Amino acid sequence: MLDKILKRPWIVIFIITAITFLFAFQIPQLSFKTSIYDLVIEDLPATHRYQTFKDQFGSDEIIRVVIKSDNIFNPATFKKIEELSEIAAKIKGVRRIISLPGIRKSVDISGEGSLEKFVDVLDAVNLFQKNLFSTDHKSTAITLVLAQDVDTEMVIKDVKKMIADAPENLSLYQIGMPLVSQALARLTEKDFFHLPPITFLLIAIVLLCLYRNLLHLVLPLVCVIFALTWTFGFMALTRIPLSMLTLIVPVFLIAVGTAYCLHIVSEYLTQAKVAESPQEAVRATFTTATFPTILAVVTTAIGLGSLLINKITTIREFAVFSCLGLFSLLIVLLTLLPAAMALMPPPKNRKRIEKARFLDRMLAWVVRLDLHHQRITLPILGITTLICLIGIFQIRVETNPVSYFKEDIPVSRNFHDIYQDLSGSFPINILMQGGREGYFEDPEHVAEIAQLQKFIDTLPGVDKTISFADYMQLVNYASNRYEPMYYSLPEDGFEVRMLINNYRMMLGEDMLVRFMKPDFSQTNIMLLTHISSSQAFLETRTRILDYVKKNFSKDILWGVTGLGIVISENKNHCNGKTLDLAGGQLV
Repeated sequence: MLDKILKRPWIVIFIITAITFLFAFQIPQLSFKTSIYDLVIEDLPATHRYQTFKDQFGSDEIIRVVIKSDNIFNPATFKKIEELSEIAAKIKGVRRIISLPGIRKSVDISGEGSLEKFVDVLDAVNLFQKNLFSTDHKSTAITLVLAQDVDTEMVIKDVKKMIADAPENLSLYQIGMPLVSQALARLTEKDFFHLPPITFLLIAIVLLCLYRNLLHLVLPLVCVIFALTWTFGFMALTRIPLSMLTLIVPVFLIAVGTAYCLHIVSEYLTQAKVAESPQEAVRATFTTATFPTILAVVTTAIGLGSLLINKITTIREFAVFSCLGLFSLLIVLLTLLPAAMALMPPPKNRKRIEKARFLDRMLAWVVRLDLHHQRITLPILGITTLICLIGIFQIRVETNPVSYFKEDIPVSRNFHDIYQDLSGSFPINILMQGGREGYFEDPEHVAEIAQLQKFIDTLPGVDKTISFADYMQLVNYASNRYEPMYYSLPEDGFEVRMLINNYRMMLGEDMLVRFMKPDFSQTNIMLLTHISSSQAFLETRTRILDYVKKNFSKDILWGVTGLGIVISENKNHCNGKTLDLAGGQLV
């Protein structure tokens, strides 16, 4: 095979280049699909529970539009907020919105109440404080509840347009898990176009310093570029989009590929000193280097191939395309590289050879140090290894998408701003299932919801809890002409049933089923949090489940779910019981 390449190097170069161009023509078809949702494991029990929750209660994905002004209850300002709410409600993919103007229409059906009276009513309602408006009346939030399987990119775009068209005297921004995912995707895509060129440049500088020869600089880089072209051309052909992890492939291949090329070129330079012709130098080089190169590629591919058993699709895709890139690189190294070397003039630069001898002397000094001063080197290596082993046990497996951003990035700034005056935008859902139909038509069981909320409100990172019990208090309050004494939960069964009917009339069936199963056997408590760390998500879940286990009837089944919980579960299966909604069992 090598002899055929050396006899017809131009034909080999032409064939490899033609194949590369064929793949290159496909690259414009390459697409991006980078999202935090790529980290979700489809067949994980937590994922199934989350999907079952969404089927029952609807999607919990929200975008919150924060509006700031000197006084949001100024009539002119409130009118503008109302107009923004109407625009938001018409955005495709928004299941419903929750806003101050919407609440006003629900509790003041006649529309005769004044804005001042509405403000007095709101100030007495704990449900809305730090949820829909801040205590200083300078901030409010329009919450957009998204439909399932919605195109979040389009919703974000429409909300962005709404914000751009908003009055100049209002300060607006949007935040939520979809915004964090989009920002992470944009920065990842930006890195994809910036990091490979920077890596190429740094490697080129190193190669130039080592070889002081333009051909020896260009050849390794060309081989890597060809391998990258084959890899991404194949991805385009198979219509597999680039994900957050496959974006790492080019940097990986550049680093590994140039290392392989470095060994081959170095061996060629050594053989060229004694060979009579470039062809003989190439033959001697690849006779020596082919097997180690193949072995290096195969062993690296085996290591990457172990990732194929991972349950996360994007990690498997990374493994597949990294291996594909490695084997593409191997083909190029064993065909294009010897063909190109055979056409190169023999090296004549003695200064470069002297430089190589200097480096050889440096390496020889290191070897002598290892061989003749073992009493010094071995203890140093032992201590270093021990420190590193201790450090291994200190490694924390963590997923915190917000921490990936610099503090001055808008999405990070907005994430930390909203919970200063309102509440966070990362939801968690607690599922509470009674043992029979109509369980939550019993006032004692409705009171249990409120009891749990009091505990949850004390947990770190939890800004607000919202439940069926909160809305029952609101409906009771509104049904009794906003008398403060009626801002409470009903104490009799008939009162509960009466308020449920009022609930439907005032707030709508959609708002009821968001927190209560139609047969009143299961309820959902939503937590608005500024938790973004997977460890914190799992710790919150554990504390809640430990509390309910000690303080509530064992007949009640519990579950804690949400996108944050699902992503955290991918990292770590936490001990504790969670509700299997499909089977109604504790697992």
